[in-house]
Amino acid sequence: MTAIISNNEKPAPGFVARGLVACPICAAATADHAGRALICPSGHSFDRAREGYYNLLVVQHKASRDPGDSKPMVAARRRILDAGVYAPVAEQVSARVVELARGRTDFAILDAGCGEGYYLEAIAAALKAGGPDGYRLAGIDISKWAMQAAAKRNRDIFWAVGSNKRMPFTQPCLDLIVCMFGFPVWESFAAAQPSGGHVLLVDPAPDHLIELRTIIYPTVARAEAQGSLDAAERTGYRRVEQQRVTFTIELVGRAQIADLLAMTPHDHRAPQAGRESLAAREQLTVTVDVALRLLSKP
Repeated sequence: MTAIISNNEKPAPGFVARGLVACPICAAATADHAGRALICPSGHSFDRAREGYYNLLVVQHKASRDPGDSKPMVAARRRILDAGVYAPVAEQVSARVVELARGRTDFAILDAGCGEGYYLEAIAAALKAGGPDGYRLAGIDISKWAMQAAAKRNRDIFWAVGSNKRMPFTQPCLDLIVCMFGFPVWESFAAAQPSGGHVLLVDPAPDHLIELRTIIYPTVARAEAQGSLDAAERTGYRRVEQQRVTFTIELVGRAQIADLLAMTPHDHRAPQAGRESLAAREQLTVTVDVALRLLSKP
């Protein structure tokens, strides 16, 4: 059972206030109960954790006891992101979101697989500075450790442990879904979006972290942007634009280099010889190369 917040803490406005959060058990719309819990008409109840998030990933929908990123992986990613290593990516994504939201009212944005919340917090800051007034922000991630970190960033965002396969929202209500280095589930995305909705994908491009990969692997292939759009097109989405963001970063110290490895899938794949070679480095220049792809639902 998650901890219950005190009476003087109220949930963030937006998704909760408008009844757009769905019960993960019966899919009915939930209602806020005194800022402490979400309750559906059937009586299913989900407490708001002390940190400010909801756990809407019920046990029957879990593939493991503790799914998603581990606590150490989340901590490593937060240190790298808070150091500004990926700031140009956050700036480009935030600017594009502001453009999409401008002139719209009641604009609902979800970061699907939001991790520890860095990118959604950047989007929130950009919208506040130069975007519309009528927007709502939500972030979901399958990792409870990621949600604990994310919820501490911004109390005006709806945060929930949840999966892209079974998104906990009444449908269709999401005008924009942002998926940062994540795992899109196109059938679920399409069901959650009205006609005219958009998905903004951010995926590794061919040279992403090429220097790190060259050190840890015997051979390295330069593939196209990760993630085929065939599945998206089968569900009706069409790509409307694409751009690449490429820059180099300087990592200083073994700890920061280790953090970069720990926040990536390569941490689980790297052979021991490659790990030892990387661990001997005191400094490393790395290329960040990502593809931003915007898709539209007719």
